[in-house]
Amino acid sequence: MPNPFGAAGNLSASASVDNFTSVDGYACYRIRSVGTARVFGLRRVGMDDRPTGATSSFVSGSDVRGRGDSLLRKIDFNYDHFISTYGDGDGNNKQQVALPNDGNGNPLAQVSRRVEAIAVPILPVSGAIKTSGSFYGPGSAGVIDSFNSKNGPYNPDVALGGTPLPQYYSDSRDGNVNCGGSSFTSLTGDIYGNVTTDGATLKSTKYITGSVDNNVPVTLQPQAAVSPPPSRQYESTSPITIDPPASNPKCSGQPPDSWANAPWYSYTNLQNVTINPVTVGSTPRETYVNIVVNGDISTSLIINQGVNVRIYFTGNVNIKVSNFSNKNVDGSSLANIDGTSSTNSSASAHVQFYGVSPTAPATQTINLDANGKPSIEALWYAPGADFISKGNIVMYGAVVCKSFYENGDCFFHYDKALGNLISPNDYRIASYIEDVR
Repeated sequence: MPNPFGAAGNLSASASVDNFTSVDGYACYRIRSVGTARVFGLRRVGMDDRPTGATSSFVSGSDVRGRGDSLLRKIDFNYDHFISTYGDGDGNNKQQVALPNDGNGNPLAQVSRRVEAIAVPILPVSGAIKTSGSFYGPGSAGVIDSFNSKNGPYNPDVALGGTPLPQYYSDSRDGNVNCGGSSFTSLTGDIYGNVTTDGATLKSTKYITGSVDNNVPVTLQPQAAVSPPPSRQYESTSPITIDPPASNPKCSGQPPDSWANAPWYSYTNLQNVTINPVTVGSTPRETYVNIVVNGDISTSLIINQGVNVRIYFTGNVNIKVSNFSNKNVDGSSLANIDGTSSTNSSASAHVQFYGVSPTAPATQTINLDANGKPSIEALWYAPGADFISKGNIVMYGAVVCKSFYENGDCFFHYDKALGNLISPNDYRIASYIEDVR
C-alpha cells in the first residue's frame, strides 16, 4: 500500500517494477507508477458517462465502459475502477475494491494518474563494431554480418540466403556498426545490419541492409570492465606456458572453474605464450585465467581448447593473425571441471581483450596484420584504442574501440552470443506512456 503524504494525507503514490527478458536475452524492466489524490466537494460531475452495451462501468473493456468522457475520467467515488476492470493492469486478479472511508462509512473519492515506462539496457557490446570516433570499411570484397554461436558455427549459406538453416537467418542480419563520430567512410563491402553515426551524412545504400541513423551519439565507459581488481594476487610473472593449478590456494583451494576463481598472471610484455586448460583424465575442461599486461601484446599466442582468458593490457597490440591460435570451437563446449555441462559455446567469448584506456596525450593502438586469410576469434573491448585491420583477415567476435580502420577485405562475423557478456553501462527509457484506462 502507498504511504499517504501532503496535507492531511490527501496524496499517495506507489510504483512497481517487473523484470522480463527480451528476445535477445537481455534483462529489461517495466516500471509502473500510480499517483492518487483525494477529491473534495460534491459527489457529482458534469460528464457523459452513459455506458454502451452494459449497465455497469466496471466491465472488461474500455469500449463498453463509455465512449465519451469515461475514457478520460479517472475519478473514483466508491470503488477503484482500474482494479475492477483491469486488475493488475494485465487483466489478472480483477476485483471490486472499495475506497477508504472517512470513518463514518462515507467513501473518500479520489482521482488517479498512471504512467508506465520500459527501461532497456545500454549494452557495451551491441553489434559488430562500436566506436566513439571514426569508422572506415569494409573493403570491396569484405563483409560485416552476424551469427549466433549458440546455434553452431558461422555458416555463410545462412547469411546469403537462409539455407540450409532458415531458422537462423535472422541471426545473420545484426552486424550493426555504431560510429560515435561524424567521420564514417563506407566502402563497397556489404554491411548486414544497422548503421548509426553521430553527425555523418551517410545515406542508406545498396551495401547496407539495415537502417541508417545519423543522429545517435555513442558514449563509451572507459573504465567499464577494463580495469582489473586491485586485490588480485599473482600466481607468477611472465611464464612462457600457463598451466593453471587444479586447486588454487589463493582462491581457498578452489579450482579455476569460474572468473571468480581464476588465477592471475602478470607480464611486462605478452608474447610467445601458450595457455593450457585443466585436464581430467587427459580431457580438457573449461578453465578460467586472468592476465595483466603492463605493456604491449605481440604474437605468437596459443590458447588451447577449454581455456577462457581475460587479458587486460595498458600498451599497444601488434598481432600477426597467422601466429594467433584460439583452439576453442564455435557451437561446441567442453564439460566444466566438476563434470557439469558448460553453456559457453562461443570461441570469441573464450578470449577477451580489455584495453585500459591511456591517459592523454598517450595513445593506444590495436594492429592486426595478416598474409593470406587467417582467422581470429576474440572480444575486443578497448574504448581508448585505435583499431586497425590489415589484410584479408576473418574476424569472429566484436570490437569496441575509439576508431576502426580496415584497409583490406576483412570478413567480420559478429557473434551475438557476446551481446550480454559485459554488464550494461546504464539503462534508458525505451517507451513512456500515460495509461488512460
